[in-house]
Amino acid sequence: MALRDATILARRDLLALAATLPLAGRAFADAPKGAPGPEAGPFEIGTVERMNLVDAARGRTIATRAFHPAKPGRYPLIVFSHGFGGSLNTFNNTGKVWASHGYVVLHPSHSDSMLLPDPKVPPADAEVMRRYLATRGQTRDRDLQTAFVKLLDDPFFIDSRLRDVGFLLHALKDPKLGLDPAVLSRADTAKLGMSGHSFGGYTTLVLAGSKLSPAPAAPIPTGFSGFIGMSGQGPGRMALNDDSFKGIVKPYMATTGTRDFGAAGETPQWRLKPYDLCPPGRKYAAVVQGFRHGDFDPPPGDPEMGARAATLRKYQLQFWDSVLKADKGEEAALASEAQGSKETDPVWLRTR
Repeated sequence: MALRDATILARRDLLALAATLPLAGRAFADAPKGAPGPEAGPFEIGTVERMNLVDAARGRTIATRAFHPAKPGRYPLIVFSHGFGGSLNTFNNTGKVWASHGYVVLHPSHSDSMLLPDPKVPPADAEVMRRYLATRGQTRDRDLQTAFVKLLDDPFFIDSRLRDVGFLLHALKDPKLGLDPAVLSRADTAKLGMSGHSFGGYTTLVLAGSKLSPAPAAPIPTGFSGFIGMSGQGPGRMALNDDSFKGIVKPYMATTGTRDFGAAGETPQWRLKPYDLCPPGRKYAAVVQGFRHGDFDPPPGDPEMGARAATLRKYQLQFWDSVLKADKGEEAALASEAQGSKETDPVWLRTR
């Protein structure tokens, strides 16, 4: 179904939530079988199930999972920021695929996590989050929807996330702060990428250079070379306006689906506004046919969505390889894919 037809579909804003508490400790998966089979790269995957990084200045623990190539060496690092209410357990399929192709991927849990709640979140706000997310974004309670959208606009959550990412970058340089030696010995801190889904896409937009009005109280971490935002936000909410995206000057890929609606009923076209309004030059937009808000991390080989997800992750890896590994061949291949892509394709890729 074409993107322009998406507004006729029922609004859904699925927010991925973890189902189980992660186990402590480390485990290495079996050879390429540990990577998702049909999308596996050449590297065996190592997994650090959970690292409790203590930010003493805030009195906050940032529970973080990592995927990385098991083979010793230095690899580009990607920070992945989950959606509102999610945790370190979300987007593990994507993290494993990326790691199997030669990346270290960190999945921190943020203050809005329902699995690992931050005590600084007021109980009344936590209850709104719990009730809304329990409906998987399909509530008919307008008061609940309004209250939830108001929470998304609360600057506390983006400020906390920016501080989380800043602390992770600091921890990459200070072994005392809790990152596993397997991560520290493999992460190339000169080659950093940032990605995220939903509110994590918003976090990615801010780190990519989007200007908020008013500006966030937290300092904005720097040093990232490229950004992939999935189900990100357009102007009109969350301190974003039409001029916000002029600061996105580094490579950026926006991602949405033809059924990827916002919590306040915004359309997929709205999610592509950062791509439309940022300066041209190594900017990309990927639209997945039929994908709803919670569909962007299916298991490889999934009978319903696996083929589309594989194409999307192929484009993502071409982007990361071109930006973080300076692979000109992949940059040219991605541009060629975009030039030949059509709106009716399973994944419509554009560039500007």
